Amino acid sequence: MNTRIKFFLVFNIILIIIWIGYLFSIQILDAHHLKSNVQIRQNPSKEILIPDRGNIYDRDGKLLVSSIKYYQLDVDRRAIINDRKKESQLTSKEVFDKIAEIISNNSKADRNFLLKRLNKEPLFSSVYLTNNISENQLHLIKQEFAKQKIKGLVVSFSNIKRSYPHNKLGANFLGIIDDKNQGNSGNAIYTAFGGNGIEATYNEHLSGEIGWKEMIYDANNRMIPLLFLKEKAARPGKSIYLTIDKNIQEILEENLIIGLKEYKAKNAIGIVMEPNTGEILAMVGLTEDHEKKSAKELRSVTNIAASFMFEPGSTLKPITALLALEKDIYKPTDKIDCTDYHLEYESEERVIKDDHKYKTLSFKDIIAYSSNVGISRIVEEIGSKVLYERMIAMGFGHKTGSNISGEASGIFRKLKDWQGFSLHSISFGQEISVTALQLANAYCSLANGGKIMQPHLVKEIKDENNKTITSFKPKVMRTISDKRSLDTLKVFLKSVVDYGTATGTKLEHITIAGKTGTSEKAISGKIGYEKEKYTSIFAGFFPVKKPQYIMVIIYDEADYKSYSYYASLSAVPTFKNVVKKIVNLPETDIIANVKEDNKKFIFAPDVTGLQLEKAIKILQKKKINFLVVGENHEGKIMDQYPKPNTSFDKNEKIILNLDNKQVAEQLNVDDYAMPNLIGLTLRKAIAASNRSSVKLVIRGNGIISAQSIEPGSKIKFGDICTITAK
Repeated sequence: MNTRIKFFLVFNIILIIIWIGYLFSIQILDAHHLKSNVQIRQNPSKEILIPDRGNIYDRDGKLLVSSIKYYQLDVDRRAIINDRKKESQLTSKEVFDKIAEIISNNSKADRNFLLKRLNKEPLFSSVYLTNNISENQLHLIKQEFAKQKIKGLVVSFSNIKRSYPHNKLGANFLGIIDDKNQGNSGNAIYTAFGGNGIEATYNEHLSGEIGWKEMIYDANNRMIPLLFLKEKAARPGKSIYLTIDKNIQEILEENLIIGLKEYKAKNAIGIVMEPNTGEILAMVGLTEDHEKKSAKELRSVTNIAASFMFEPGSTLKPITALLALEKDIYKPTDKIDCTDYHLEYESEERVIKDDHKYKTLSFKDIIAYSSNVGISRIVEEIGSKVLYERMIAMGFGHKTGSNISGEASGIFRKLKDWQGFSLHSISFGQEISVTALQLANAYCSLANGGKIMQPHLVKEIKDENNKTITSFKPKVMRTISDKRSLDTLKVFLKSVVDYGTATGTKLEHITIAGKTGTSEKAISGKIGYEKEKYTSIFAGFFPVKKPQYIMVIIYDEADYKSYSYYASLSAVPTFKNVVKKIVNLPETDIIANVKEDNKKFIFAPDVTGLQLEKAIKILQKKKINFLVVGENHEGKIMDQYPKPNTSFDKNEKIILNLDNKQVAEQLNVDDYAMPNLIGLTLRKAIAASNRSSVKLVIRGNGIISAQSIEPGSKIKFGDICTITAK
């Protein structure tokens, strides 16, 4: 074997030994620490999937709060520079310019800021651009990047922001969310949680469940799609449907904002509830700087409609009066001494007076004219224990169970802590502090037959498939009083509006009952009351016969110089304005129901063929009004309208015709023709139908577009006409 061959063999053997050693060092000894890198590539990482937060709607499904996801944009400039080496049409600088243009055109990001970031040294690193890109903006940006064939865009989740289509509406109870981000980029665990309001109370339902998915990337940071990778989908939050009626909320808020300015009040509060269910239809709490504060600031403060405490003043007198009615202590017409009442207790003296001097007032008028003296004499016949127990039963001194964030309990001392004059003071609303929610709920019981309801702001909770998972039903906490006493009290409260301290509330087409209260403000931390500082309150319900709404209006520290601190000059007119607008809502049928309730349908007696004198006696006996037509007054009744045994409104007249039927039929056509209702509002159509005594069946809301009985057609009492409104 020659030397050359030996050298070749030795060289190859040495090369093989070196190669084996190198492989041994890499695979066994891991001299270059590659094992960890290989493990990273083989073991998937987890990307956190952030769920959508649930929406909040009003009772009719109108959106009040939704969510928008925002994303962070980074650019891998190494990928762009490497791509430019292959594609020489544009330089890296020109590509950076296009990226800045695309992002700035489709978002609020500043183009110059983006360019500065993109050109920042060193160029071979990734660079952060913005974290405020919405899902819609991201979609447009990705489209442009694909269209321009630009690589290097890195997208990661940033945060969730709540969207409010109606800006400040309902800010006091909707609340606000806070968030925090733990970790970086796709591996970050982002959590949003309610700070207060509905967002806080129902955070567990709204927040949803975080998900994850396994990801494997190659050396170029590209995702490798592998079948064995696992994923747990994020579960979106559930949607909350409130009892709030957006239209009524807007009306109440709008009028309280006006009142806050007009009466120069420190705070303005209003609540509208459905008395038979305890549902809160509107809830507003405004402070004097309401318009100066941003919507975000308003959502972050306490809901003063449930937290602000005040002395209710004369609005508590009906509760004292109700006890006297239940125990038959006084009849409504009984006269009670209302001259100045001098009291003595353990060497202390107190004189209870009224703003206006009265000698005597009936029990009913003590409520109508709001006599402190009268109610003080009445409460002595009731006693401290009975009054205390009733106040507790009405919900004062403890939370209502509404589950509303920030609700206060009010202040009501235990019976053992009452002082000498406490019985008299509490009877007209002193020495006790309540919230607007407590007062509203108490008045619900006066309107609904004595049922103390559990107020609630949430109607139901639905999942992502719009399936109801929780429904909040009306809950009766307890029952007080009896129907006879409550019906009498309704008359008392109606008299307050008809001729008492709240005549400014009176409306022509609807009956209202309620009670005013102008209470002094206690000095904080001291005994006594502030000078020239009052709380003005009106609490009431409507319509009186079948109450559909109960409302409380409160102005805190309304202007003293202009006398706005009197409830009759501030809370009362606001109450009236809100009622007028609620009644005129397209979906509200209060006036139609009231008109129908006032009708008394009876069957027309058959007087045809009878002598006129005998027919008149029959009608008079039944207290039915009539109209005689024709000249033959000595003759018999030839015909009548409405026809015998036809249903008609007892308040209308029966036409007695003494002439032939042809004359009577012609009279019927002229005087009892179907009116043309097309083009009228629902309210005007109802008024026209009442004049013609036709009964309407209403379908839809708005302006009348069709009617089942042609205009001008002959109609009879009690005929039914179906109208369609759009």
